[in-house]
Amino acid sequence: MQNRTFVVDVYGVDAKDKFVLERIFKITEGRIRSYVIKDGDSDHKDIAMVNVSDKDAIKEWGTKNLDSNGVPTCPTLLVGRAKPKNSKFRFTPIPFFATRVLKLLDEMTVEDLNFTPELEIDDSANNNQQEEFEGNGASDLSQTQVLSIIKRGGQDKNQAKRAVLVVDDSLPVRQALEMKLTLMEYQVELATNGQQAIELINSNYYDSIFLDVVMPGVDGYEVCKRVKKDKEKKHIPVIMLTSKSSPFDRVKGKLAGCDSYLTKPVEHEEFQKVVAGYLK
Repeated sequence: MQNRTFVVDVYGVDAKDKFVLERIFKITEGRIRSYVIKDGDSDHKDIAMVNVSDKDAIKEWGTKNLDSNGVPTCPTLLVGRAKPKNSKFRFTPIPFFATRVLKLLDEMTVEDLNFTPELEIDDSANNNQQEEFEGNGASDLSQTQVLSIIKRGGQDKNQAKRAVLVVDDSLPVRQALEMKLTLMEYQVELATNGQQAIELINSNYYDSIFLDVVMPGVDGYEVCKRVKKDKEKKHIPVIMLTSKSSPFDRVKGKLAGCDSYLTKPVEHEEFQKVVAGYLK
């Protein structure tokens, strides 16, 4: 499971509180998600943190983080002595508390930055991860917590316009793909075998299909061939999923007409690359 360090750009936090923040971030070293305060000489940042009690900080944040339409270009966490009224941004009070700060930042990496390595796309994915935060907030998110964040965030979003079909006889794979794609605001339907997939494809339109190769009955190759022979649906991208990695399997997938190939366990970056390429 890959680790990632997120850079937080801080606006309007005084030296004392910034020192506390640095100490909080220090305890995240070694986690899947770790945090550092942005170096003044660097342009890179993942998350902005702005003190709403400081007008100059708000102005500077707006200049650097709002586009021409006033929309934030960077996920933002508000901090301060009092929470602003009617604000849609997350907020944490000053003085900082480790558990609160890290809980909100972790949620932002999932909901806003789509970083979900806990949802591993693999037949043997382990669901028995740690279920609770430690008292100091230093522990990683469990898969259950990631799923909870995604489901909660989805309740506030409009129904996705792009539909994706996931076909796999493995429950862990279906769950991981469903949550990853839901987080990216796609409407996801699931099928557990090839015959069920064919029935859904015949009666619905999909913008893309994630298709397992090895399934009981009708396998993924056959489903892919049927899609590509249909004049009205042959343009739908088909991404085949398999636990095999031999060149022969990839050739067979290409002959069936698949557009791309992912080998389980699927790497997070490779998954993001495929989605960006076929679900624009």
